[in-house]
Amino acid sequence: MTASKPPPPPKKASIYSDFNDAKAKLLAALYRGPFYALLIGASGTGKTSLLHRVATLADRHRNQILYLAGSQTSSPGLGRYLADVLHLTQRRSHAEMLRILTQTLRESPARLVLFIDEAHLLPEATLQEARLLAESDLDSPPLFSVVFSGLPELKTKLDAPALFPLKRRLTLRLELTGLKKDEVQPFLVARLAGAERFSADAILAIFERARGIPALVENLADLCLRAVPGKEPVVLEAIEEVLESWDVT
Repeated sequence: MTASKPPPPPKKASIYSDFNDAKAKLLAALYRGPFYALLIGASGTGKTSLLHRVATLADRHRNQILYLAGSQTSSPGLGRYLADVLHLTQRRSHAEMLRILTQTLRESPARLVLFIDEAHLLPEATLQEARLLAESDLDSPPLFSVVFSGLPELKTKLDAPALFPLKRRLTLRLELTGLKKDEVQPFLVARLAGAERFSADAILAIFERARGIPALVENLADLCLRAVPGKEPVVLEAIEEVLESWDVT
């Protein structure tokens, strides 16, 4: 299992409503207490950047935020990982380890928050394990919060009968759909030097070709800027070849 920090945040601000709305809702949920959340979006819409931004802005005295790359997380390893992070000595039996883990989390002054990225890659057993660990103390609310982040197929995966107990506990459901048309220009100006050179029709063409996905919009716009040297305006006619040859897959 791989445990790591999310990639560093963008050097410049991310300006789009989906991102900012989801950020505000996650921060509000952290303030209220233990919760389960679902964050979905296509690749490139900013899910991992959002998790990092929330981790950066969250009150470190109230919350201990852990990030896991779900692509390499196994169900048996989830409990061991939490034990390692909390510096607990491994016990011979799972039951004894669970008892010590529960006691430690109950007594901790900071609320544990587990961000599981790429959760669409997790087997059902691991998704279940996250809930069972959080609810291992039957006499109290969940011991920690869990945010499951992944591609849209994660939403379908949670329709499995075995995962119904988890699905019905998802009190916060967020989706990043990407940029709106009127957000592309300020987004690019904040992200790319020289973006003010784009004409309105060039920006619209980039938006449509990249399907509004922020990472793709930025990559394609950067290529278009490189195709028009100097300080010349970047008009649609000058970048048509770049647009036509660009592979969105």
